[in-house]
Amino acid sequence: MKQRLLLGLLSAAALAATGLYAANAKRPATMLVLDASGSMWGQIDGKPKIAIAREAVGIMLSGWQGGDLGLMAYGHNRKGDCNDIEVLQPVGANTAAGIRKQVDALNPMGMTPISASVRQAAAQLRSTEQKATVILVSDGEETCSADPCALGKELESTGVDFTAHVVGFDIQKGSKAHRQLQCLAANTGGRYVDARNAGELNRALTSVASSEQTAPRDTDSDLVGRIYDTTFGRLTIEAWSKDRMAGRYAGTASDGSDAGRIEGAVTRDARDGSASFDGHWFAKSAGQRCDTQKNGTHYWGSATLIFNRARSEFQGYWDYCGAGGAPEGSWHGALIGPAPSGP
Repeated sequence: MKQRLLLGLLSAAALAATGLYAANAKRPATMLVLDASGSMWGQIDGKPKIAIAREAVGIMLSGWQGGDLGLMAYGHNRKGDCNDIEVLQPVGANTAAGIRKQVDALNPMGMTPISASVRQAAAQLRSTEQKATVILVSDGEETCSADPCALGKELESTGVDFTAHVVGFDIQKGSKAHRQLQCLAANTGGRYVDARNAGELNRALTSVASSEQTAPRDTDSDLVGRIYDTTFGRLTIEAWSKDRMAGRYAGTASDGSDAGRIEGAVTRDARDGSASFDGHWFAKSAGQRCDTQKNGTHYWGSATLIFNRARSEFQGYWDYCGAGGAPEGSWHGALIGPAPSGP
């Protein structure tokens, strides 16, 4: 899925001048990117979202075992400035105390430059071939004329071993922000997690922070027959080889008219154990009719799904008729068990 690409040889002097992360080759590197835009003063259950975020970050830090960690924030210095992005704690070891202090001092007031922030975080981490990860917490959509979904594809295409895990905080499902953030995570092999309140944000941050500590699978031969509870009903895996995957899904219509199949290529990333599916879905009926037929139906589209290393869940997105560009919607699921035995 991703191929290593040496982005440049940086001397010690250059590193000091630019502030890029000087990697420890034995530890992974993670940058926490925190939304400090003006909307973070909004309240949930009578408590400002920025206060909830501070507490959640503190809980995440108390159990952090993911290697070197840094902090970046956006929107905390100036109103209306899409360049208001700052590294508040450089990536390094034993940074928890410094990150807590910086997060406690944040004063949300500005814009939401998601794409530029993730791009800068990737640049900060690019001085190593070790796995680099961003954990992004955002409560809204991109407000600086950029496309987080396209950025995810761009970062993936460069071959950098980079993953963005995203927590959508108090974001409406199906909204533009929801689609943008899910697509960013999926395009980099990361996880997207929704959090609607304090408890869910605590669990979401703890969950994504531990994503890199799960042991990868040795084989996927046992996935045939497994069932995932998904956005479009239950998905049953019918075939999974080293390079192909196929299955059927139940759909969400009460009469089952939109049930269908997915088929396509599957690729495993040997470094982090994730697996990406790139293919198509086909149904008897759907919300949009394609001009051309594929697999005997006018109702079809593209789908991209990213399975985590344990194959216990996937995040992804889909469109109609292979239109490309921004996705039509998200598609995610969680493993609930093997298929029931037939009669």
